[in-house]
This record gives sequence, structure tokens and C-alpha cells, in this order.
Amino acid sequence: MARFLEEERETLEAFLPGLDAKLAAAGLRELERPGSPEIGWFREAGGPGLFVADDTSGLGATLPEGVRIQRAIGSRAPSLAVASTMHHFSVASLIEWGEQAAGLEWLLSEGIARQRLLVASGVAESVPGSDAVTPKMTGVETDGGLLISGSKKPCSLSRSMDLMFASVQVPDGRAGPQWAIAVIAADSPGIARNPFWGTNILAAAESDEVVLTDVFVPARLVSYVGAPGESTAPVRGAFVWFELLIAAAYLGMASGLLERALDSSRVDPGAIAEIAIELEGGGAALLGVAERVASADDSAGVLGPALAARYLVQDLIARSTARALEALGGREFIASESVGYLYAAKRCLAFHPPSRPVAREALVAHLRGTQVDVR
Repeated sequence: MARFLEEERETLEAFLPGLDAKLAAAGLRELERPGSPEIGWFREAGGPGLFVADDTSGLGATLPEGVRIQRAIGSRAPSLAVASTMHHFSVASLIEWGEQAAGLEWLLSEGIARQRLLVASGVAESVPGSDAVTPKMTGVETDGGLLISGSKKPCSLSRSMDLMFASVQVPDGRAGPQWAIAVIAADSPGIARNPFWGTNILAAAESDEVVLTDVFVPARLVSYVGAPGESTAPVRGAFVWFELLIAAAYLGMASGLLERALDSSRVDPGAIAEIAIELEGGGAALLGVAERVASADDSAGVLGPALAARYLVQDLIARSTARALEALGGREFIASESVGYLYAAKRCLAFHPPSRPVAREALVAHLRGTQVDVR
């Protein structure tokens, strides 16, 4: 009979051999500090190519497998679960855009998977009321490409990234106001990093500010996607992946608390059962939507269910972890640094886009059969 989280960790081991053992041996205190080795271990294990197709040098993981993997990582290393989700979101964005405008396939196959490159996201910010679609950076057309300026904060993987995937407004383009997507080399002149993340919670995710000042991006790494407000389907499709993977990451953190309760002989089995009902139900919801995405012709069409699953998980995490903390008791909270850390870290799911009001509007649109957006 499978032990709790065994299937998730077996999936992680199958795709990224040795990573789980390293995370388990290091422990939260070593992993959740600035300068932690966890991102490097993820890179060494082949994590950057997890969702890249196997016929283009990637590992070819499906979204349901990714949900299990992110839950497993979240239970061991919360910062890595969050940072790697931002990388996967960038890869999903590239895949979605690549289906619309050819030209970036080589980056997926050769750059990300074979060279194990990490891609930060320059798309959405976790700012209340922020529009998750409208680009935060601006571009000026120049000979051979774009000069891009702006900032992204917080930007996970700010120190370890090799590339940044960014959406860009080009207000004075030759074809009129345009939106574009760009792949930016992290060592380009004009890129600076500034301290931003002021808490020790999820500090190892490297979520500082990245500032771009007239950063030149060659035309071959820029794709114009239409006038402002048009062609947001690829963004919606990528957000489906993001919502499921980020929810799975935080579900893993909550699962780490349940695992500690299971290991304690002092915790009432009835309390453990109530916590497990919530967390396992949330995991089933995420996997169910992920399976729908895997069989859908258009992943953007599953955004409504993905948002419903994400907020279901967010709410049940809040309830179940409060029960877990109470069940473990004050002695465990005082004696075990990891218990308090996991309890605090899981709250950060609420800070990831889209905001709850936006998600509610999108879900109602889905139920009414109209276009679901992430504005």
C-alpha cells in the first residue's frame, strides 16, 4: 500500500533522479535560505526541460505528472517549488506563443532542455488589482530589434536565470501600437538586479527586482502578437499551467505539515483524517483539471476550471493547515522550526495572480459560456 506522497515522490524521482533525496537530506533550514543550493540541484537534475517535448531534447512530462512533481517538491523545498513554477510558466508561455508564431522552437529544444537554461517570467506581477495580461515593459523599435525598458518585481530566479520571457508594449511601432513577446538573455547590457524580497519566507526563490534599461533584444527573439488587447489566448493557455502548478506547489507545503502529523504518535487520528480529506481532495481536483488540459485541443478553454481548482486549493489549505498546527500542538511548533515555516509559507499562494475578484469574474464568464480572461 502506498504511503502518503509516495506516488508524487516516485514521479519526481522518475523525471528528476536524485533530486528528492538531496532535498530530504538537506532539510528546510539549509534549503530555505538565500544562496540555497536547491535551484542548482534542480538544474543539474534536468528540471529546466521537464515540460519540453522529448523529441526536442526535453523530458516530456505531462501536466498531471507536473502537478504531482510540484506537490512533491513543495513538501520538501517551498522556495524551489515556487521558483521552478515560474520557470515552467515561462516555458508554457513559449510553447503557447510558438504555436501561434514560429521562430522560438530552437530555444525550447536546444536552449532550455539541452543546455538546462532557467527562464524567469517578466509577464505578471503579484500586485493587488494588477492586470495580469497587459505588459509591464515597453519597447522601442530600433535597427535589428527592440530596446526594452521596465522592471519586474518580484522576479523569481532573478539571480539564477539564464533567460527572461517578457511581454512588451510597443506603443509607437511601425505598424502602430503593438504587443510583443521577447526572450531576453540574462547577461544583456542594461539589466540590473535590486534587493526586493525582505522576508525570510521563500527567500531561496530569489524573488528580487530585475530592472531593464534600453536592453537590446534581436528581432529573431521578438514576436509581435497584435494590437493591445488582441491575441490573449496564448496567455490564457499558459495561465492554466501556472494556476495548476502553483497550487500544487503550495499544496505540497501543506502536505508537508500533514506528513509531520502522520509521523507523530501524539496526534489524534481523527484530526489527521480531516486534514487528509481536504488535502487529498484538493490534489484530486488539480489532477482532474490537468487531465482535461492534457486532452483538450485548446488549453485556454480550461482556464475557468483551473481557476476554480486553484482557489479551492487555496481555501482548503488555509483550513487544513490551521487544523494541522492545532493537532501538532504548541510543543511541536516550538521545537520544530519547519512546522512554523511551512505554516507561514503556504499563505503566499494568495499573493499570486490573478486576484480573487478577477478569478471570480473569469469563472462566471466560463459558466456563462463567454470568453474567460485573466485581466
